[in-house]
Amino acid sequence: MNESIARLGRITSILAGILLVVAHTINLAAGEHESIFGTFLVFAAHLLLVFAFFGLYFLQGVRNGMLGLLAMILGNIGNIIVTAIVFVEIAQASGEMVGQVFTTAYTEPIYTFGPLLFVLGMIFLGVSMIRGKVFPRSSGYLLLIGTLVFAAAGVSGDSQKIVELIGALFTGAGFIVAGGKLNKLNEKSVSYSPFQ
Repeated sequence: MNESIARLGRITSILAGILLVVAHTINLAAGEHESIFGTFLVFAAHLLLVFAFFGLYFLQGVRNGMLGLLAMILGNIGNIIVTAIVFVEIAQASGEMVGQVFTTAYTEPIYTFGPLLFVLGMIFLGVSMIRGKVFPRSSGYLLLIGTLVFAAAGVSGDSQKIVELIGALFTGAGFIVAGGKLNKLNEKSVSYSPFQ
């Protein structure tokens, strides 16, 4: 097992989980408008999730199956698009007029389907973690619940920020638990490595 990939996955999984919770807490506290700093932290969390997806996929190895592979591919493609969307939201929170960015013939489908790919990737990741039995089942369930709550936030009206924070709490906890497990598995692989 490549120790550096496992370590990168562990660190980015934990950091992304923490940043998601902190970012959405700051955005909720900001009131009606988005916080620039909170939105930037969401952006940073999504950047880290790219590495977390690879690290989690790597550690599950052969237990990923087709579901784990789809989780990594769809999750990363969707996550990269979501990162670009959040980048535009940072400009919007800064007071720039960027509303038309998402309404062109080319960007509207990306804006619509990118987050959907991310949601599908997260659902597949949660299920593959539950089925793979490499990580604690709780991490998979937390990711599933958090993802579904986040998906519901778009239709929750005035309580959207509260629903997003609840989703962030579950999702963040899922990544933190998975990252902690990565550390334990990494230690075991080092302890029992035949190359020492």
